[in-house]
Amino acid sequence: MLNQFIDDFYDVLFKPAKGFARVAAERTIWHGLVVYMVVSLVSSLTAIATANAGGYAGDAGGFLSPEAMAMLFRSSPALSLVSIIVFSPLLLFLWSAVLNFSAELLGGQGRGLRLGAAIGYAQLPYILVVPISLAARYLAVDIVGLAGFVAFVWSIVLKITAIRQVHSFSTRRAALAYFLPALVLIGALIIFILFLAAFLMPLLMEFFPL
Repeated sequence: MLNQFIDDFYDVLFKPAKGFARVAAERTIWHGLVVYMVVSLVSSLTAIATANAGGYAGDAGGFLSPEAMAMLFRSSPALSLVSIIVFSPLLLFLWSAVLNFSAELLGGQGRGLRLGAAIGYAQLPYILVVPISLAARYLAVDIVGLAGFVAFVWSIVLKITAIRQVHSFSTRRAALAYFLPALVLIGALIIFILFLAAFLMPLLMEFFPL
């Protein structure tokens, strides 16, 4: 089991076409959910430990007393665990369903459960930020932000690769399937703003005549 995970870990990160082909064929969405939850939990606990070691618990920022902030940080691991257990399945299932629906609109024939497993494994780049975050406490240069950005872009590339493998898409079509929900949301927001402006403009003209 451990050897299988190590193979999945290496191939998904460094040979994503091979890795996601195996994940889609041999792993279930529950495997993807476990990976998603473990990566989220480890990343969250590392961020809390790094912030606590940096002295943020004693800095109330003018809103909370140092004692209240210290209590908040002590309870943060338990709160993170509860939130990840509750919300991670919802986020993974919802995001997988949205991406699978987007891919089906573009002619994809893959199964949503296979895509869900692959999307869970696509979170693996964030686990590499953990040792960087721990080591950054002893460095003069803060590289955590850069590492987080690289992991974010890397994860997007892996999700696009996952869509390509599950739905037998080209890279271009897989990228379109990934960004299509965001494009639809942005388009809907623009239309809403235009309609709102068209509705409010006559009212504003009455109150503020030229």
